[in-house]
Amino acid sequence: MPAIHRWNTKAAIRFARDAREWGIRPRRALIIALLPLGIALATAATVLHPPLFIWLLDEDSLVEWLQFFSLVAAGIFLPLLAFRLSRTGHKIMALLYGVVAAGVWFLAGEEISWGQRIFGWQTPEEMEAINRQGETTVHNIGGVQELVPAAMLLASLYGACAPLVWNAVRGRWKHLESAHLLVPPLCVVPAFGLAAAYRLFRLLVWPSPDYGISEYGEVMELSLYLGLALFCWFNLRRLVVARAAARAPRHRLTAPA
Repeated sequence: MPAIHRWNTKAAIRFARDAREWGIRPRRALIIALLPLGIALATAATVLHPPLFIWLLDEDSLVEWLQFFSLVAAGIFLPLLAFRLSRTGHKIMALLYGVVAAGVWFLAGEEISWGQRIFGWQTPEEMEAINRQGETTVHNIGGVQELVPAAMLLASLYGACAPLVWNAVRGRWKHLESAHLLVPPLCVVPAFGLAAAYRLFRLLVWPSPDYGISEYGEVMELSLYLGLALFCWFNLRRLVVARAAARAPRHRLTAPA
């Protein structure tokens, strides 16, 4: 028990230190960490009332729109990050963020079938013939459809593992000042971790699940997108604060007496 207590205390100290470095109050960081767990448990509890469970996870319902808005938020933050990074000379990092931004906007369009169900336009015959849902989307086309879970697994594993690894080895790599641009804060690890755990469960334990388990994956996608949006927001805020702090001394020096 003493060893477990020491481990828990050390983990709590690291969590609080990481939160402060990101400019997040430790209590708020804890709420952010628990939020995806709360959403996952609350949604799972609705299985006791099937109509509510089906409504939550149905096409164009609450969970899917939350996915879309999370992606839109990330899609706004990412270009702003790329712009600020390019202005400060981080060209390669700016290009990386630009590429990710394009991918996020593509995902956002795919989540709502590019507005097809909103505006009611018909799927072209060629697309309907090869699309599993008969819609104008790429991720439901045979061949591509099999790649999507693998891509989401890799993204969620990175988001869950990179912060843990970085906090374990950061003492040896203190000179990597821009590590925060690639490593999420610890408070979003649960968001990525839930998505990773679900994908691993589907891959290793239950590759052909029933309707409930399959549809529950929508909640895990929301968790992944929420983690991405939060990571982008915290990075953007960090860059804005750093620039303001760098400019503050100049203002004080040039201010009239």
